Amino acid sequence: MKATNLSQPQRRKFMQHLVRAMGVTSATALVYGSNLNVAMAYQVRTDKLDGAGQLFDKPTMQTLKHIVDTILPRTDTPSGADLDCHGFVDHQLFRCHSEKEQQACLQIISQIEKHAMANFKQSFCQLDEKQQLELLQSIEAMNGFTQLQRNQFKFLKSLIVFGYFTSEQGAREILRYDPVPGGFSVIPLKKGDKCWGSLAYY
Repeated sequence: MKATNLSQPQRRKFMQHLVRAMGVTSATALVYGSNLNVAMAYQVRTDKLDGAGQLFDKPTMQTLKHIVDTILPRTDTPSGADLDCHGFVDHQLFRCHSEKEQQACLQIISQIEKHAMANFKQSFCQLDEKQQLELLQSIEAMNGFTQLQRNQFKFLKSLIVFGYFTSEQGAREILRYDPVPGGFSVIPLKKGDKCWGSLAYY
């Protein structure tokens, strides 16, 4: 989105939609302080989607890009990487989150790479879509991963989804969006309507 500030009513409405999509705990953790305004002001990088970020180096960003596309693949709507969610995660972590949270994301991305090499003899970026999906699902099943790593991945995944829903296309094409100037609006669901942004994340 391009608005740098949200009024309190707009913020409440957005939070309602985000809670439906992500759950209370994840949504609340992502929008405290100025986090939401920083997220809404993020501009998709069209000129350097494959470059290094502010926090992540180029190889880490490449791995994150593939993680993003496994979580939010392209269908009839853009993928997470199409909307630069990997760049958003890097930016949001750098601008809004603690060193501990930054390190948690760096560590789980590193563990994903190590797991790919140990089990498939290739980097995560080189795996096929089925293998990438299998690896990420194994984190949540704690098959070769710890509870701490599962929690780290949950936080990373919530940032990715947050980035998708705060992008203009993500809001308009995935969330049901009412283009009233200034923000989102609640519209009653009718039979056959899209839900408010609930994705399976895979």
